[in-house]
Amino acid sequence: MNTNKIALLAIAVVAIGIFALPSTVSLFSGQHSWYGLDDEGSQVPCMKCHGDINDEMRDTDNGVHRGLASPGCDCHRVTGTGVADGDGTGLANPGTTSHAAETIACMLCHENNTRTGNTTSYPFAGGFNTTLVYDFTDAPTTQYNYSWGSGDGGGEYAAHNDFIKEAIKDDLMTDSNEACIACHTRIGVNITWTKSTVMHFDAGEDHNGTWELTNFTAHGTNETFSAYKNNWTNSY
Repeated sequence: MNTNKIALLAIAVVAIGIFALPSTVSLFSGQHSWYGLDDEGSQVPCMKCHGDINDEMRDTDNGVHRGLASPGCDCHRVTGTGVADGDGTGLANPGTTSHAAETIACMLCHENNTRTGNTTSYPFAGGFNTTLVYDFTDAPTTQYNYSWGSGDGGGEYAAHNDFIKEAIKDDLMTDSNEACIACHTRIGVNITWTKSTVMHFDAGEDHNGTWELTNFTAHGTNETFSAYKNNWTNSY
């Protein structure tokens, strides 16, 4: 191989080393500038990836959650759930059930006597019956307190006990989030209602004119479909 070819080959190798190899190590400017994990726990901006959620949270007509710091992030980084955290002083905790964010139950913050400890900012959604909503659900032992007051008392007559219970049993979302989101957010809800049409019962009168009504049952079937559009996207 003559001297000219060797020189050209050397130039090519140097060019690759100068221009190509650094790109394999540092692809983006700023990738070695890190966010802190101190002060409030983390300065990682969730909205960098979740801008769609940030838009919803900051909407001027977004109710009680609009004022949350780092909109939406607070909901998924609740203290004590197992999510990783760090305060910049060496007291960092690795995640046990998750890394940066958790899919949590609405009731984690809104149960009675919330385990988050923040009972002022997170009003509880009482009025259901904890025993009834968890009956036959095979839910984990870390049940949430749906009832009004301490323990599982009250809520026996809540019309939506079954709604909460069936949402807990379904695995589309965590705990009863399907029911919470259906009622309290602007998502669309389509329902096929199947209801009875006729009530049956037996009525008997004794010799003293006292009536006894027994065996109340429901019969017949009527099916009705209802649709309510998504108020955020204006779509069904």
